[in-house]
Amino acid sequence: MMRIGLGARLTVGIVGGLVVIQGLGLAAVLWMREPESGAWRPPMPSRVAAAAEALDASPPAIRDAYLIGLNGDQTRFFISDGIPAGYRVHEGLAPALYRGYRQALADREFLVLRPEVAREWRPRGAVLSQHAFSVELADGRRLNVTPGVSQRRRGLTTVFLVVAFGMAALSAIFVARLIRLATAQLESLSEAADSFAADLSAPAMAERGPEEVRRVAVAFNRMQAELRRLMAERLNMLAAAAHDLKTLLTRLRLRVAGLEDEAQRAKADADIAEMAGLIEDVLLVAQGEARQPRREVVNLHRFVEDLVTMRQELGQAVGADRLEIAYGLAEPAALRRILDNLIDNALKYAGGVSLGVGSAADDRIEIRVIDHGPGLPADFAARAFEPFARHEPSRNRATGGAGLGLSIAQTLARQMNGDIVLTPTPGGGLTATVLLERR
Repeated sequence: MMRIGLGARLTVGIVGGLVVIQGLGLAAVLWMREPESGAWRPPMPSRVAAAAEALDASPPAIRDAYLIGLNGDQTRFFISDGIPAGYRVHEGLAPALYRGYRQALADREFLVLRPEVAREWRPRGAVLSQHAFSVELADGRRLNVTPGVSQRRRGLTTVFLVVAFGMAALSAIFVARLIRLATAQLESLSEAADSFAADLSAPAMAERGPEEVRRVAVAFNRMQAELRRLMAERLNMLAAAAHDLKTLLTRLRLRVAGLEDEAQRAKADADIAEMAGLIEDVLLVAQGEARQPRREVVNLHRFVEDLVTMRQELGQAVGADRLEIAYGLAEPAALRRILDNLIDNALKYAGGVSLGVGSAADDRIEIRVIDHGPGLPADFAARAFEPFARHEPSRNRATGGAGLGLSIAQTLARQMNGDIVLTPTPGGGLTATVLLERR
């Protein structure tokens, strides 16, 4: 299911609200105009006949004033010398309503008219409003009765609708731009957090923008500095403890050397070596986040090929699988330790392993360490990189070590702006993919 970002949610909410408000406004306008939205209601025949009689009896000088008194929003009266412009004589059967006009104006010529553009002012659903009519006066001129101004304004509703939605579209663009500017600072915070999670030495977040954003940036930078301080204290504490432990181990080695029983001396030497290795692993994990990477361009095809050849010379079941020509940014010693750790794990649990080099989907380089062993349970794979996490519950280094190997490998990979991903091998097993930046 696709998740919608905060900016998109705010944009949809605000623009949707504007559209709803404008829709309600339009509905209110249409409702208030509903009494006017039906068909045109022509005046009574007796009114038209009386108007014709009054105009015949009126001097030409006061006819205009009389017509102004007759006109209204629904009906317009005006005089023309013939058929008025924009109209033509209706041919064919006229609506039955107009028969009453013919009876009331029996001694005058009565013509039913149609607009030349049939739908120019016709309201929705109206039939009678397609017609107007014209009555002959005594002086030969014609009194015309047509729909009034309000009937002709009905088309403005459509215009209003188009303008309303046009304004909504412009509002959407404007609101989206404002929200984009407002949420850009949140994206900067997210990027700074991701960068800091991968590298404790990442630069501080820029403290700019609105007051609230600056306060968040200041708090984030303060947290970042505090975490760096805590990590430095942890590193110093571990380094001091390791120094003291190494001193004690040196003393133990000297005392063990004086043991006459060779078997006991060998066991003690093995225990001391295991303790020294564990101390080195713990120190490497502790130093990993504070250590500065020293990357260089590495021919990964040649690097992996040489590693496979060396392992085969040692009689190990290590093979190559599609070694593409690729150059990546890595620290050779750190990359060697990563691959040695992954290969040793695969040999221990699967008995054999194959290595491949190719291009990842995100334009990075990937080194694949593939085995067909038992793999990892899904519940353990999610925490396999945690320090001291082991699928085999004992702490015997002969059966799995202290559980720091994958944690060290991932720490080294992230120091080089890379990563390690564990996925099931098709057909069974585990594939560890080391991702590195392309040169």
